[in-house]
Amino acid sequence: MLRHLTQNDSVRSDDCSRYAAGHRVHWIHAKKCRQEPGQAVEILLTSGDVRDDGWVELRPAFDYAGDLPEVWTHAPGALRETLAAHRGRVYWLARWHALKLEYGDGDGTRGTAGLVNVGLEGGGLCEGARSGGRATPA
Repeated sequence: MLRHLTQNDSVRSDDCSRYAAGHRVHWIHAKKCRQEPGQAVEILLTSGDVRDDGWVELRPAFDYAGDLPEVWTHAPGALRETLAAHRGRVYWLARWHALKLEYGDGDGTRGTAGLVNVGLEGGGLCEGARSGGRATPA
């Protein structure tokens, strides 16, 4: 079961501790995403958008956002589980190759956020994600 993502948490499998693109969010990466986010593009992202091979198609929430890349995660099952339970907004932070998941506080205000480090190039799925093992955030 995934727990609530905090600002420096990321989706990963139990047996993966890598900080490479598509893996965990390093604390410096999280700090930069908070302090210098650059343009944040709101996207439409559901668990159905995450393919088994780790590729995720980003769809802009608004027409003026332009074309967005496909991105890759090493633990697609964990990201799908996170998105299935997510009840907030999702943003693409192109400058940092990260997805920012904002959680509402129930009263319409923005709550805390979690980060997902994604890659623009694919890689191998981590063992826990590949074997169907339980995946948890960092």
